[in-house]
Amino acid sequence: MKESSLPTAIRSMRWLRLLFVVAPLVLFCLTEATATTPPSAGHNNVRRNLQETPAPATDPTETPPAVAKQATPTTATATSTPTVKNYALWKPHEIKETLYKWVNYYPDLVRLTTAQSAYGLPTAGAQGDCPYDEDVQGCKNYILTIQDFVKHPEGSDSSARLPEVFLSGELHGNERVGPTAVMEAATLMLEAAACEAKPHRITSTQHSFNDKSADWTAQLTAAKQCRKDIMANFGIDDVHRKWLARLVATRRIVIVPTANALGYYRSRREEGNEDPNRDFPYDVQAAKDCMKTIAGRTLNEVFREHMFQLSLTFHGGMEVVGYEWGAPTWLGHLSPDDTAQSVIGAAYSQYGGAFAKSPSYNYGTMNDLVYFVRGYVRLYFCF
Repeated sequence: MKESSLPTAIRSMRWLRLLFVVAPLVLFCLTEATATTPPSAGHNNVRRNLQETPAPATDPTETPPAVAKQATPTTATATSTPTVKNYALWKPHEIKETLYKWVNYYPDLVRLTTAQSAYGLPTAGAQGDCPYDEDVQGCKNYILTIQDFVKHPEGSDSSARLPEVFLSGELHGNERVGPTAVMEAATLMLEAAACEAKPHRITSTQHSFNDKSADWTAQLTAAKQCRKDIMANFGIDDVHRKWLARLVATRRIVIVPTANALGYYRSRREEGNEDPNRDFPYDVQAAKDCMKTIAGRTLNEVFREHMFQLSLTFHGGMEVVGYEWGAPTWLGHLSPDDTAQSVIGAAYSQYGGAFAKSPSYNYGTMNDLVYFVRGYVRLYFCF
């Protein structure tokens, strides 16, 4: 896809584009953690009710969250031309608040739970950590599911057959760009899917023909307006709106914006004194060397519940698309899927593109391009 043909909201976020490449293998994306804004450019059957966490009451006059959090335009243009936008990093409390708003604004498209509610895990942290999680001591781990629950109701055969995708914003709390990337990606998908669903069918038999006609006219007006708004606010035209909506309609997307919720709140790499990205049971030398963090245990439970065809996790400090292997046991060896992963990595790099001062993503094995360690999340997710 040519750079000029991409929606503005995706074109101006190079690392956001990676989230819209759908492939059957696990990839691992590391991206720049220090930049506060990117450069500008010229249904597996869910076995529990994921809506276990009640949503706070929302003022019906309140601005929808996707619009309230939209990026600030960098330049003023004609009303018919979308602007290139800067993106600010999401604060921890903004993530929670927006997730709950989505529950209210998109009841047919999202379910929200926590690792504490869904899996009975404790929270990480102490008194004073994550004060926006008022009912607990420490930090909750939020899990968002995006799915067309009208077309694929929970417990239905069609829901059970949906392919599944997993997006992880971070494991290291001081690597800040990933949560912003996954939240902005979710914003675009939800905005597009909700808009594409309009106008809704009128099925009620309790109203007169005139009432139905007026209702239908109002829905048509709302549908036309939302298509104008999504173009003006995000640069998403009809083709890309339909494409984004199709992503929502044809798969289940599970997002954990901040697996290391405590580290993200404290802006620290570790969860307490433990590194979550050394906490997975792959290539470790003793059983006691893993599953010590709530972040690690959260992702472990999520993966036990689902069969993901694609998993993407963000890290920071360099720009590379990395894949197997990244473990000392496999130095000098290629993974069985190396050819496929190399092709997919190249597609990520090409789709991510480049900016004037930043080339296309390099791609290759973690052993070659990054480093190798025991207990890597990426290796554990592959099996």
